[in-house]
Formats: sequence, C-alpha cells, structure tokens
Amino acid sequence: MKHLINTLLLLISSVIQANGLQSVPLKENGATTAYISVPANFTCNIKIPEEPTALCAGPGDSLYHLTATTLLNPVNPQQYFNSVLQQLGSESPEARIVKKYSVPEITQYILQRDAQVIFRNGQQTVTYAFDVVDSSSNNKSAAAFAISSVPNNGAPVTIVEIFGFTGPKSASSDFASIRNEMVRFALSYQYDRNWVQAANTQHMQFLSNLRARERSFSANQQRVHQSNMDALDRSYNSYMDRSAASDQGQRQFVDAIHERQQFVDPATGARYEADGYYDYNYVNPNDPNMYYRTNDPLANPNINNNQGEYYNQLQEYSYGR
Repeated sequence: MKHLINTLLLLISSVIQANGLQSVPLKENGATTAYISVPANFTCNIKIPEEPTALCAGPGDSLYHLTATTLLNPVNPQQYFNSVLQQLGSESPEARIVKKYSVPEITQYILQRDAQVIFRNGQQTVTYAFDVVDSSSNNKSAAAFAISSVPNNGAPVTIVEIFGFTGPKSASSDFASIRNEMVRFALSYQYDRNWVQAANTQHMQFLSNLRARERSFSANQQRVHQSNMDALDRSYNSYMDRSAASDQGQRQFVDAIHERQQFVDPATGARYEADGYYDYNYVNPNDPNMYYRTNDPLANPNINNNQGEYYNQLQEYSYGR
C-alpha cells in the first residue's frame, strides 16, 4: 500500500507540472503549516459567506473546499458522518445526495502523512465521502470526511478534515471527474517541514513537562504520607511517655485506656479490636495498620492528600448483636 501511495504522489506531481497547478500555502496564526495544490487559474484564500468551507474559486463557479475541526471527545465515525448528511438534508433541501462511499486511498495517505507528526502518532483514521447535486445552484460536488481518532496522551480527541470539489452540473454526465479531482486535491496536502519540526519540538517539551509534574506529584504524595505517619508516631510516643510519668492517682485511668474495645466496620462487616477508649475510631479498610482514633468530633482523617489513604468510621460491636 505504501508503494501505491508513493506511485500516486508521483502521478500527482506529473499532473501538476502538465496542468500548471499552483501550490497554495495554508497558514495558522501567521505561520505556514501546509501546502495544497489547485489549478493556477484559481483564486485562493477567498471568503464566500454561503460557502464557509471554500478555499479556492475558479472558472464556471468551481470551488475547492478545505476545513478542519477538532472535537474534544471521541466519536463514532460512521454515526458522525451520517449526522452530517442529515444536517445537510435539513438545511439544504435542494441538495440531493447521489452516493455515499469510503475513500481508502485518502485514509492511507493521511496515515502516512501524519506519521511524521508526534502529536498524531497512534491515530486511527477512516474516510467517508458523498456526491451531491445542488439544483438551486446547478452544480455538483464531491466531499470527503477524513475522521481521525488521536490518543492525545490519554485524553483522546477527534480531528475531522474535509476535502471537497464543486463543479458545474453540466460539465459531465457523471461524478467521475468531480470525484477524481476531489481525491487529487486531498492527496496534494503536504505539511510544511519547518512547521513539523516546530510542532514536534513543542510536543516533546509538553511531554517532558508532563512527566516532571507527575514525578513532582508522586514525590509530594510520599512526603505527605510520611509526615502523617511521623505525626502518628510522635503522638503515640508522647502518649506513652505521659502514661509512664503518671502518678499512682492516674493508674486507674491508665488501666482503663489499655482495656480492649470491640469494633465493626458497617461498610464491610469486618471486626477489629483496639486498646483504649476513644469516642471516634477510624480504620483504612484496605490496611488495618492505618487507623485514626480521637475524641474530637470535628476531626476528619479523610481530609488528606494521600493517594489510597481513606478511612471508614467504626461502630462499637456487642456480642450477640
């Protein structure tokens, strides 16, 4: 298939030389991003209010169409394409769709073209097209929708590129020439090398910054967890020191602290046994060594930034219950 694409590109190059096609630069924010080829007698970068997708206009009301949009959520390509056709039918009842079909040569070309752009690596592309006759303007068109699903580092997006060509209805009895010119137009789309280099450099910097943020977040989580554990150790040691220093008058209270309490986790049914008496008792259901005990009704051990550290409040357990 790659050999076939290269052959098509060579054929396109020879057609451009023979027919005198011009290379039209495409710009974004003032920078050239790509080039596309149209006949030399067409005027490009035009603005036609009723044809917002028109890029170039030429003799006989002929138009080349080009546009692209990015959807922030994944879509089903077939459903998306069908919804576009339904919208076209409702907004332009004079437009009659003659045929719907797939265009694998455009799909293969886009996958080969985008292999050099890091941001679009791993994408999946499908291309659907349709032929339409517009009785109000007496012309006919062929348009291809190249729908690409881009992984985008775990936040997938959908990029939809539209290539189209419109010609006079009387120019031909069928759509062969219209359709072939639409395909040729799509296969002439080539990225600017400087733009590719700049885009890849920018994306590599983005990935580097993303990894640095992830490492920083992980390290901070570890520090918070260790700080909490150290605070628990200090609290326990301080308590033990105070208990050891208590006079004989406090002995009865100390003995009560070291008696056993039975608890149950109402969320899991698990039972626990603990020394001492506290009004509020908590435990991590995934790690019984992580617990929190307090007499403060406002204390909440779940207010923390530690991944995986959360607590269920325990209830007092009575035998026979």
